[in-house]
Amino acid sequence: MMDHNNQMTNVSGETRPDMQYLTKPRGKGYSLRMTTPEALIGSINPWTGKPFGKEIKLGLNTRRHTEAIRLRDIRLGQIRQLEADALTGAGRKSVGSIIDLSPENAAEWRQMRAEASDPDALDHVLTSKLEQAEREGAGNKAKRFADIVFKGALPLEQALENYLKERSEGNPYGYDPLAKTTALNVRSSVKHLIAFLGGESPTLHDVTPEKAHQFRTEYLPHTAKVKPPTVAKHMTLLRGMWTWAISDKRYLKTRSGKPFANPWVVEGRGTPRKQATKPKAEDARTAFSPEEVTKLLLGFPQWGSRQGDLMRLALATGCRVDEIGALKLQDVANDGTGFQVTKGKTANACRFVPVVEDAQRLLRHRIDRVQAAQADIALEEQRLFPEWPLKPSTQKVNSASQWFTRYRRETLGKETDGRLALHSFRHTWRTTARRAGVPEDRIHELGGWEGSKNTSRVYDHGLTEQQLREVQGEVWAAYQAAGYLKAFG
Repeated sequence: MMDHNNQMTNVSGETRPDMQYLTKPRGKGYSLRMTTPEALIGSINPWTGKPFGKEIKLGLNTRRHTEAIRLRDIRLGQIRQLEADALTGAGRKSVGSIIDLSPENAAEWRQMRAEASDPDALDHVLTSKLEQAEREGAGNKAKRFADIVFKGALPLEQALENYLKERSEGNPYGYDPLAKTTALNVRSSVKHLIAFLGGESPTLHDVTPEKAHQFRTEYLPHTAKVKPPTVAKHMTLLRGMWTWAISDKRYLKTRSGKPFANPWVVEGRGTPRKQATKPKAEDARTAFSPEEVTKLLLGFPQWGSRQGDLMRLALATGCRVDEIGALKLQDVANDGTGFQVTKGKTANACRFVPVVEDAQRLLRHRIDRVQAAQADIALEEQRLFPEWPLKPSTQKVNSASQWFTRYRRETLGKETDGRLALHSFRHTWRTTARRAGVPEDRIHELGGWEGSKNTSRVYDHGLTEQQLREVQGEVWAAYQAAGYLKAFG
Protein backbone atom coordinates (compact mmCIF):
# COMPACT_ATOMS: atom_id res chain seq x y z
CA MET A 1 0.00 0.00 0.00
CA MET A 2 1.21 3.53 -0.81
CA ASP A 3 2.05 5.49 2.30
CA HIS A 4 1.45 9.24 1.97
CA ASN A 5 1.57 9.96 5.69
CA ASN A 6 3.63 12.59 7.41
CA GLN A 7 5.35 11.19 10.47
CA MET A 8 3.79 11.99 13.80
CA THR A 9 6.93 13.90 14.81
CA ASN A 10 9.41 15.77 12.65
CA VAL A 11 13.14 16.12 13.15
CA SER A 12 12.70 18.83 15.78
CA GLY A 13 10.25 16.67 17.73
CA GLU A 14 7.19 18.75 16.75
CA THR A 15 3.96 16.71 16.58
CA ARG A 16 2.33 16.53 13.14
CA PRO A 17 -1.13 15.20 12.20
CA ASP A 18 -1.77 11.61 11.14
CA MET A 19 -1.95 11.69 7.34
CA GLN A 20 -1.48 7.99 6.56
CA TYR A 21 -3.31 7.22 3.29
CA LEU A 22 -4.75 10.76 3.38
CA THR A 23 -4.27 13.70 1.02
CA LYS A 24 -5.71 17.23 1.25
CA PRO A 25 -5.16 19.57 -1.67
CA ARG A 26 -5.20 23.21 -0.69
CA GLY A 27 -8.74 24.49 -0.40
CA LYS A 28 -10.32 21.05 -0.80
CA GLY A 29 -11.50 18.25 1.47
CA TYR A 30 -9.64 15.11 2.48
CA SER A 31 -9.28 12.08 0.21
CA LEU A 32 -8.05 8.54 0.74
CA ARG A 33 -5.19 7.54 -1.55
CA MET A 34 -3.43 4.19 -1.60
CA THR A 35 -1.95 1.56 -3.90
CA THR A 36 -4.62 -0.94 -4.92
CA PRO A 37 -4.14 -4.43 -3.46
CA GLU A 38 -3.14 -6.76 -6.29
CA ALA A 39 -6.19 -9.00 -5.82
CA LEU A 40 -8.56 -6.06 -6.50
CA ILE A 41 -7.01 -4.72 -9.68
CA GLY A 42 -9.55 -5.09 -12.50
CA SER A 43 -12.50 -5.86 -10.19
CA ILE A 44 -15.39 -3.42 -9.80
CA ASN A 45 -14.90 -0.50 -7.44
CA PRO A 46 -18.19 -0.31 -5.49
CA TRP A 47 -17.72 3.44 -4.86
CA THR A 48 -17.29 4.38 -8.53
CA GLY A 49 -18.82 1.46 -10.44
CA LYS A 50 -15.63 1.21 -12.52
CA PRO A 51 -12.77 -1.33 -12.38
CA PHE A 52 -10.02 -0.73 -9.82
CA GLY A 53 -6.82 0.62 -11.30
CA LYS A 54 -3.35 0.64 -9.81
CA GLU A 55 -4.32 3.26 -7.26
CA ILE A 56 -7.41 3.92 -5.17
CA LYS A 57 -8.58 7.52 -4.74
CA LEU A 58 -11.72 8.12 -2.70
CA GLY A 59 -13.08 11.48 -1.62
CA LEU A 60 -14.10 11.55 2.02
CA ASN A 61 -16.27 14.69 1.75
CA THR A 62 -14.92 16.37 4.84
CA ARG A 63 -12.43 19.05 5.73
CA ARG A 64 -12.20 18.00 9.38
CA HIS A 65 -9.11 15.95 10.14
CA THR A 66 -10.69 13.84 12.90
CA GLU A 67 -13.64 12.94 10.68
CA ALA A 68 -11.28 12.15 7.79
CA ILE A 69 -9.36 9.69 9.99
CA ARG A 70 -12.59 7.99 11.06
CA LEU A 71 -13.81 7.62 7.47
CA ARG A 72 -10.38 6.51 6.31
CA ASP A 73 -10.34 3.65 8.82
CA ILE A 74 -13.82 2.56 7.76
CA ARG A 75 -12.79 2.54 4.10
CA LEU A 76 -9.59 0.62 4.90
CA GLY A 77 -11.64 -2.05 6.65
CA GLN A 78 -14.00 -2.27 3.70
CA ILE A 79 -11.11 -2.46 1.21
CA ARG A 80 -9.48 -5.21 3.25
CA GLN A 81 -12.70 -7.18 3.18
CA LEU A 82 -13.04 -6.68 -0.58
CA GLU A 83 -9.51 -8.04 -0.91
CA ALA A 84 -10.37 -11.09 1.22
CA ASP A 85 -13.48 -11.74 -0.90
CA ALA A 86 -11.42 -11.41 -4.08
CA LEU A 87 -8.85 -13.90 -2.79
CA THR A 88 -11.66 -16.28 -1.87
CA GLY A 89 -13.14 -16.00 -5.35
CA ALA A 90 -9.73 -16.76 -6.84
CA GLY A 91 -9.47 -19.92 -4.76
CA ARG A 92 -6.80 -18.57 -2.40
CA LYS A 93 -7.28 -18.91 1.36
CA SER A 94 -10.71 -20.21 0.49
CA VAL A 95 -13.24 -20.71 3.27
CA GLY A 96 -16.35 -20.42 1.15
CA SER A 97 -17.77 -16.93 0.90
CA ILE A 98 -16.62 -15.80 4.34
CA ILE A 99 -13.64 -13.90 5.66
CA ASP A 100 -10.23 -15.56 5.71
CA LEU A 101 -10.12 -16.96 9.25
CA SER A 102 -6.44 -17.92 9.34
CA PRO A 103 -4.32 -16.90 12.35
CA GLU A 104 -2.11 -14.88 9.99
CA ASN A 105 -5.04 -12.78 8.80
CA ALA A 106 -6.23 -12.37 12.39
CA ALA A 107 -2.81 -11.02 13.35
CA GLU A 108 -3.03 -8.51 10.49
CA TRP A 109 -6.45 -7.35 11.66
CA ARG A 110 -5.19 -7.00 15.23
CA GLN A 111 -2.27 -4.86 14.02
CA MET A 112 -4.54 -2.66 11.90
CA ARG A 113 -6.97 -2.29 14.82
CA ALA A 114 -4.12 -1.23 17.12
CA GLU A 115 -3.02 1.43 14.63
CA ALA A 116 -6.53 2.72 13.85
CA SER A 117 -7.61 5.99 15.44
CA ASP A 118 -11.22 4.73 15.49
CA PRO A 119 -11.14 0.94 16.10
CA ASP A 120 -14.92 0.84 16.54
CA ALA A 121 -15.38 1.48 12.83
CA LEU A 122 -13.20 -1.54 11.97
CA ASP A 123 -14.89 -3.62 14.65
CA HIS A 124 -18.26 -2.98 13.00
CA VAL A 125 -17.03 -4.37 9.67
CA LEU A 126 -15.25 -7.30 11.27
CA THR A 127 -18.08 -8.29 13.61
CA SER A 128 -20.56 -8.55 10.78
CA LYS A 129 -18.18 -10.79 8.87
CA LEU A 130 -17.60 -13.04 11.89
CA GLU A 131 -21.34 -13.34 12.42
CA GLN A 132 -21.64 -14.40 8.78
CA ALA A 133 -18.93 -17.01 9.29
CA GLU A 134 -20.77 -18.37 12.32
CA ARG A 135 -24.02 -18.61 10.37
CA GLU A 136 -22.20 -20.60 7.68
CA GLY A 137 -20.91 -23.18 10.16
CA ALA A 138 -17.47 -21.77 10.99
CA GLY A 139 -18.31 -20.73 14.53
CA ASN A 140 -15.23 -22.25 16.17
CA LYS A 141 -12.86 -20.69 13.66
CA ALA A 142 -14.64 -17.35 14.00
CA LYS A 143 -14.27 -17.48 17.80
CA ARG A 144 -10.57 -18.28 17.52
CA PHE A 145 -10.17 -15.44 15.00
CA ALA A 146 -11.97 -13.01 17.33
CA ASP A 147 -9.83 -14.11 20.29
CA ILE A 148 -6.67 -13.32 18.35
CA VAL A 149 -7.96 -9.92 17.14
CA PHE A 150 -9.66 -8.67 20.30
CA LYS A 151 -7.84 -10.54 23.10
CA GLY A 152 -4.41 -11.00 21.58
CA ALA A 153 -4.74 -14.78 21.83
CA LEU A 154 -1.61 -16.49 20.58
CA PRO A 155 -1.73 -19.83 18.70
CA LEU A 156 -0.08 -22.57 20.75
CA GLU A 157 2.39 -23.46 18.02
CA GLN A 158 3.57 -19.86 17.76
CA ALA A 159 3.69 -19.49 21.54
CA LEU A 160 5.85 -22.64 21.73
CA GLU A 161 8.36 -21.32 19.21
CA ASN A 162 8.53 -17.95 20.98
CA TYR A 163 9.04 -19.65 24.35
CA LEU A 164 11.81 -21.96 23.16
CA LYS A 165 13.56 -19.09 21.39
CA GLU A 166 13.48 -16.92 24.52
CA ARG A 167 14.70 -19.85 26.67
CA SER A 168 17.55 -20.74 24.29
CA GLU A 169 21.24 -20.51 25.11
CA GLY A 170 22.48 -16.90 24.99
CA ASN A 171 18.99 -15.36 24.97
CA PRO A 172 18.99 -11.58 25.56
CA TYR A 173 16.43 -11.74 28.39
CA GLY A 174 18.66 -13.44 30.93
CA TYR A 175 16.28 -16.42 31.15
CA ASP A 176 17.76 -19.70 32.33
CA PRO A 177 18.24 -21.66 29.06
CA LEU A 178 16.48 -24.96 28.62
CA ALA A 179 18.56 -28.05 28.03
CA LYS A 180 18.11 -29.62 24.60
CA THR A 181 16.28 -32.62 26.02
CA THR A 182 14.00 -30.36 28.09
CA ALA A 183 13.13 -28.29 25.00
CA LEU A 184 12.27 -31.49 23.14
CA ASN A 185 10.10 -32.59 26.06
CA VAL A 186 8.27 -29.24 26.02
CA ARG A 187 7.52 -29.82 22.33
CA SER A 188 6.14 -33.24 23.21
CA SER A 189 3.92 -31.75 25.94
CA VAL A 190 2.50 -29.08 23.62
CA LYS A 191 1.99 -31.69 20.87
CA HIS A 192 -0.14 -33.75 23.28
CA LEU A 193 -2.05 -30.61 24.29
CA ILE A 194 -2.81 -29.60 20.70
CA ALA A 195 -4.06 -33.11 19.95
CA PHE A 196 -6.29 -32.94 23.02
CA LEU A 197 -7.76 -29.51 22.18
CA GLY A 198 -8.41 -30.44 18.56
CA GLY A 199 -9.50 -27.97 15.90
CA GLU A 200 -7.22 -25.73 13.89
CA SER A 201 -4.51 -23.65 15.57
CA PRO A 202 -5.74 -23.70 19.20
CA THR A 203 -4.52 -20.75 21.26
CA LEU A 204 -3.24 -20.11 24.76
CA HIS A 205 -6.68 -18.73 25.61
CA ASP A 206 -8.29 -22.09 24.79
CA VAL A 207 -6.64 -23.67 27.83
CA THR A 208 -8.88 -23.13 30.85
CA PRO A 209 -8.41 -24.69 34.31
CA GLU A 210 -11.18 -27.14 33.44
CA LYS A 211 -9.47 -28.12 30.18
CA ALA A 212 -6.13 -28.48 31.94
CA HIS A 213 -7.74 -30.77 34.54
CA GLN A 214 -9.35 -32.90 31.84
CA PHE A 215 -6.04 -33.10 29.96
CA ARG A 216 -4.22 -34.23 33.10
CA THR A 217 -6.78 -36.67 34.51
CA GLU A 218 -8.38 -38.11 31.38
CA TYR A 219 -6.51 -37.50 28.13
CA LEU A 220 -2.92 -38.24 29.14
CA PRO A 221 -3.49 -41.36 31.28
CA HIS A 222 -6.35 -42.92 29.26
CA THR A 223 -6.14 -41.68 25.66
CA ALA A 224 -2.39 -41.09 25.33
CA LYS A 225 -1.57 -44.00 27.73
CA VAL A 226 1.01 -41.88 29.57
CA LYS A 227 2.32 -43.19 32.89
CA PRO A 228 1.79 -41.09 36.07
CA PRO A 229 5.43 -39.90 36.40
CA THR A 230 5.37 -38.69 32.79
CA VAL A 231 2.01 -36.97 33.35
CA ALA A 232 3.60 -35.08 36.23
CA LYS A 233 6.53 -34.12 33.98
CA HIS A 234 4.17 -32.75 31.32
CA MET A 235 2.39 -30.68 33.97
CA THR A 236 5.67 -29.21 35.18
CA LEU A 237 6.80 -28.29 31.66
CA LEU A 238 3.48 -26.72 30.70
CA ARG A 239 3.32 -24.83 34.00
CA GLY A 240 6.71 -23.28 33.18
CA MET A 241 5.60 -22.25 29.68
CA TRP A 242 2.40 -20.65 31.00
CA THR A 243 4.33 -18.84 33.75
CA TRP A 244 6.40 -17.27 30.97
CA ALA A 245 3.27 -16.38 28.96
CA ILE A 246 1.47 -14.89 31.98
CA SER A 247 4.20 -13.19 33.99
CA ASP A 248 6.91 -12.38 31.45
CA LYS A 249 4.92 -11.73 28.27
CA ARG A 250 1.49 -10.82 29.70
CA TYR A 251 -0.23 -12.68 26.88
CA LEU A 252 -2.97 -13.85 29.24
CA LYS A 253 -4.74 -11.07 31.10
CA THR A 254 -8.23 -9.77 31.68
CA ARG A 255 -9.55 -6.51 30.18
CA SER A 256 -8.65 -4.79 33.43
CA GLY A 257 -5.07 -5.99 33.03
CA LYS A 258 -5.17 -8.63 35.77
CA PRO A 259 -3.10 -11.71 34.84
CA PHE A 260 -4.85 -15.04 34.39
CA ALA A 261 -4.30 -17.80 36.93
CA ASN A 262 -1.92 -20.48 35.69
CA PRO A 263 -4.19 -23.42 34.71
CA TRP A 264 -1.39 -25.93 35.28
CA VAL A 265 -1.01 -25.16 38.99
CA VAL A 266 -2.80 -28.01 40.75
CA GLU A 267 -4.59 -26.81 43.87
CA GLY A 268 -4.88 -29.33 46.70
CA ARG A 269 -3.63 -32.89 46.82
CA GLY A 270 -6.86 -34.72 45.90
CA THR A 271 -7.44 -38.34 46.82
CA PRO A 272 -4.32 -39.92 48.33
CA ARG A 273 -2.63 -42.50 46.12
CA LYS A 274 -1.49 -45.82 47.47
CA GLN A 275 2.15 -45.57 48.40
CA ALA A 276 4.55 -47.99 46.76
CA THR A 277 5.48 -50.88 49.01
CA LYS A 278 8.84 -51.41 47.34
CA PRO A 279 11.65 -48.94 46.67
CA LYS A 280 12.00 -47.22 43.33
CA ALA A 281 14.01 -49.08 40.69
CA GLU A 282 16.84 -46.54 41.01
CA ASP A 283 17.02 -47.06 44.78
CA ALA A 284 16.86 -50.86 44.46
CA ARG A 285 19.86 -51.11 42.16
CA THR A 286 23.08 -52.51 43.58
CA ALA A 287 26.67 -52.79 42.46
CA PHE A 288 27.84 -55.79 40.45
CA SER A 289 29.90 -58.41 42.20
CA PRO A 290 33.29 -59.31 40.66
CA GLU A 291 31.86 -62.65 39.54
CA GLU A 292 28.92 -60.98 37.80
CA VAL A 293 31.18 -58.53 35.95
CA THR A 294 33.43 -61.41 34.84
CA LYS A 295 30.47 -63.38 33.44
CA LEU A 296 29.17 -60.33 31.58
CA LEU A 297 32.53 -59.46 30.01
CA LEU A 298 33.30 -63.06 29.03
CA GLY A 299 30.32 -62.89 26.66
CA PHE A 300 32.38 -60.38 24.62
CA PRO A 301 35.99 -61.39 25.25
CA GLN A 302 37.49 -59.49 22.31
CA TRP A 303 37.74 -55.70 22.11
CA GLY A 304 35.88 -54.04 19.27
CA SER A 305 32.24 -54.97 19.86
CA ARG A 306 29.83 -52.20 20.76
CA GLN A 307 28.49 -54.24 23.69
CA GLY A 308 31.80 -55.28 25.26
CA ASP A 309 33.50 -51.91 24.74
CA LEU A 310 30.55 -50.03 26.27
CA MET A 311 30.49 -52.22 29.38
CA ARG A 312 34.26 -52.02 29.85
CA LEU A 313 34.40 -48.21 29.54
CA ALA A 314 31.42 -47.84 31.88
CA LEU A 315 33.24 -49.98 34.45
CA ALA A 316 36.57 -48.17 33.99
CA THR A 317 35.24 -44.59 34.16
CA GLY A 318 32.06 -44.69 36.27
CA CYS A 319 30.31 -42.59 33.60
CA ARG A 320 26.63 -42.80 32.83
CA VAL A 321 26.08 -45.06 29.85
CA ASP A 322 24.35 -42.25 27.93
CA GLU A 323 27.40 -40.03 28.49
CA ILE A 324 29.66 -42.64 26.88
CA GLY A 325 27.20 -43.62 24.15
CA ALA A 326 26.70 -40.00 23.02
CA LEU A 327 30.42 -39.05 23.03
CA LYS A 328 31.67 -37.21 19.94
CA LEU A 329 35.13 -38.23 18.70
CA GLN A 330 36.22 -34.58 18.83
CA ASP A 331 35.72 -34.72 22.62
CA VAL A 332 37.94 -37.79 23.05
CA ALA A 333 41.73 -37.50 23.34
CA ASN A 334 43.38 -39.27 20.38
CA ASP A 335 45.85 -40.99 22.69
CA GLY A 336 42.99 -42.43 24.77
CA THR A 337 43.98 -40.62 27.96
CA GLY A 338 40.48 -39.28 28.59
CA PHE A 339 37.45 -37.48 27.24
CA GLN A 340 35.27 -34.43 27.89
CA VAL A 341 31.60 -34.84 28.81
CA THR A 342 29.96 -31.70 27.39
CA LYS A 343 26.41 -32.12 28.64
CA GLY A 344 24.54 -34.06 31.28
CA LYS A 345 21.91 -34.17 33.99
CA THR A 346 23.56 -31.49 36.15
CA ALA A 347 26.18 -28.76 35.81
CA ASN A 348 28.68 -31.09 37.53
CA ALA A 349 28.09 -33.69 34.79
CA CYS A 350 30.08 -31.53 32.35
CA ARG A 351 33.61 -32.62 33.20
CA PHE A 352 36.87 -34.14 32.03
CA VAL A 353 37.12 -37.90 32.66
CA PRO A 354 40.63 -39.40 32.71
CA VAL A 355 41.14 -43.02 31.67
CA VAL A 356 43.68 -45.26 33.41
CA GLU A 357 46.56 -46.66 31.35
CA ASP A 358 45.16 -50.21 31.12
CA ALA A 359 41.89 -48.87 29.68
CA GLN A 360 43.59 -46.36 27.37
CA ARG A 361 44.54 -49.19 25.02
CA LEU A 362 40.87 -50.13 24.71
CA LEU A 363 39.88 -46.53 24.02
CA ARG A 364 42.60 -46.09 21.35
CA HIS A 365 41.53 -49.37 19.74
CA ARG A 366 37.95 -48.11 19.49
CA ILE A 367 39.00 -44.67 18.21
CA ASP A 368 41.03 -46.23 15.38
CA ARG A 369 38.19 -48.58 14.49
CA VAL A 370 35.36 -46.02 14.32
CA GLN A 371 37.44 -43.28 12.67
CA ALA A 372 37.93 -45.51 9.65
CA ALA A 373 34.23 -46.39 9.55
CA GLN A 374 33.20 -42.70 9.68
CA ALA A 375 35.77 -41.29 7.26
CA ASP A 376 33.04 -39.79 5.06
CA ILE A 377 31.27 -38.05 7.98
CA ALA A 378 32.07 -34.55 9.23
CA LEU A 379 34.28 -34.60 12.33
CA GLU A 380 31.72 -32.83 14.49
CA GLU A 381 29.23 -35.63 13.74
CA GLN A 382 31.60 -38.56 14.32
CA ARG A 383 30.85 -40.56 17.48
CA LEU A 384 32.81 -42.97 19.65
CA PHE A 385 29.90 -45.44 19.50
CA PRO A 386 28.14 -44.86 16.16
CA GLU A 387 26.77 -48.42 16.35
CA TRP A 388 24.43 -47.36 19.16
CA PRO A 389 21.74 -45.04 17.67
CA LEU A 390 20.71 -41.97 19.64
CA LYS A 391 17.01 -41.47 20.29
CA PRO A 392 16.18 -38.16 18.51
CA SER A 393 13.94 -36.79 21.25
CA THR A 394 16.39 -37.38 24.14
CA GLN A 395 19.80 -38.01 22.53
CA LYS A 396 20.15 -41.14 24.69
CA VAL A 397 21.25 -44.67 23.78
CA ASN A 398 18.02 -46.34 24.89
CA SER A 399 18.72 -49.35 22.69
CA ALA A 400 21.80 -50.13 24.80
CA SER A 401 19.75 -50.43 27.97
CA GLN A 402 17.18 -52.57 26.19
CA TRP A 403 19.90 -54.87 24.87
CA PHE A 404 21.55 -55.16 28.28
CA THR A 405 18.28 -56.14 30.00
CA ARG A 406 18.00 -59.17 27.70
CA TYR A 407 21.69 -60.01 27.94
CA ARG A 408 21.79 -59.68 31.73
CA ARG A 409 18.80 -62.03 32.11
CA GLU A 410 20.42 -64.62 29.83
CA THR A 411 23.78 -64.37 31.61
CA LEU A 412 22.92 -63.75 35.26
CA GLY A 413 19.32 -64.91 35.48
CA LYS A 414 15.91 -63.24 35.73
CA GLU A 415 16.26 -63.07 39.52
CA THR A 416 18.52 -60.06 38.98
CA ASP A 417 15.55 -58.01 37.66
CA GLY A 418 15.12 -54.84 39.67
CA ARG A 419 18.58 -55.19 41.22
CA LEU A 420 20.99 -54.96 38.31
CA ALA A 421 20.93 -52.81 35.19
CA LEU A 422 23.42 -51.25 32.79
CA HIS A 423 23.51 -48.30 35.19
CA SER A 424 24.84 -50.67 37.85
CA PHE A 425 28.34 -50.25 36.38
CA ARG A 426 28.15 -46.69 37.73
CA HIS A 427 27.04 -48.03 41.13
CA THR A 428 29.99 -50.43 41.01
CA TRP A 429 32.50 -47.65 40.30
CA ARG A 430 31.16 -45.44 43.09
CA THR A 431 31.02 -48.26 45.62
CA THR A 432 34.57 -49.33 44.78
CA ALA A 433 35.81 -45.72 45.04
CA ARG A 434 34.25 -45.40 48.48
CA ARG A 435 35.79 -48.70 49.65
CA ALA A 436 39.16 -47.57 48.32
CA GLY A 437 39.03 -44.60 50.69
CA VAL A 438 38.53 -41.92 48.01
CA PRO A 439 37.15 -38.74 49.66
CA GLU A 440 33.50 -38.00 48.88
CA ASP A 441 34.19 -34.65 47.23
CA ARG A 442 36.63 -36.30 44.80
CA ILE A 443 34.10 -39.01 43.99
CA HIS A 444 31.55 -36.28 43.20
CA GLU A 445 33.92 -34.35 40.95
CA LEU A 446 35.17 -37.33 38.98
CA GLY A 447 31.76 -39.02 38.71
CA GLY A 448 29.81 -35.84 37.90
CA TRP A 449 27.47 -35.95 40.91
CA GLU A 450 26.09 -32.82 42.52
CA GLY A 451 28.08 -32.38 45.73
CA SER A 452 27.06 -30.79 49.00
CA LYS A 453 26.39 -27.08 48.83
CA ASN A 454 28.19 -24.58 51.03
CA THR A 455 29.35 -20.97 50.81
CA SER A 456 32.97 -21.90 50.09
CA ARG A 457 32.20 -23.75 46.84
CA VAL A 458 32.39 -20.53 44.84
CA TYR A 459 36.10 -20.31 45.72
CA ASP A 460 36.85 -23.97 44.87
CA HIS A 461 37.90 -24.50 41.23
CA GLY A 462 38.34 -28.25 41.40
CA LEU A 463 41.12 -30.79 41.14
CA THR A 464 43.88 -30.74 38.56
CA GLU A 465 43.86 -33.28 35.74
CA GLN A 466 46.75 -35.11 37.38
CA GLN A 467 44.86 -35.36 40.66
CA LEU A 468 41.84 -36.76 38.82
CA ARG A 469 44.08 -39.38 37.21
CA GLU A 470 45.41 -40.37 40.60
CA VAL A 471 41.87 -40.85 41.92
CA GLN A 472 40.96 -42.96 38.90
CA GLY A 473 44.09 -45.02 39.51
CA GLU A 474 43.03 -45.68 43.11
CA VAL A 475 39.68 -47.01 41.93
CA TRP A 476 41.39 -49.19 39.30
CA ALA A 477 43.73 -50.66 41.89
CA ALA A 478 40.74 -51.49 44.09
CA TYR A 479 39.04 -53.14 41.11
CA GLN A 480 42.16 -55.24 40.54
CA ALA A 481 42.37 -56.30 44.16
CA ALA A 482 38.68 -57.26 44.29
CA GLY A 483 38.81 -59.36 41.11
CA TYR A 484 36.71 -57.18 38.81
CA LEU A 485 39.24 -57.10 35.96
CA LYS A 486 39.74 -60.82 35.22
CA ALA A 487 37.94 -60.55 31.87
CA PHE A 488 38.69 -56.91 31.07
CA GLY A 489 41.39 -57.90 28.57
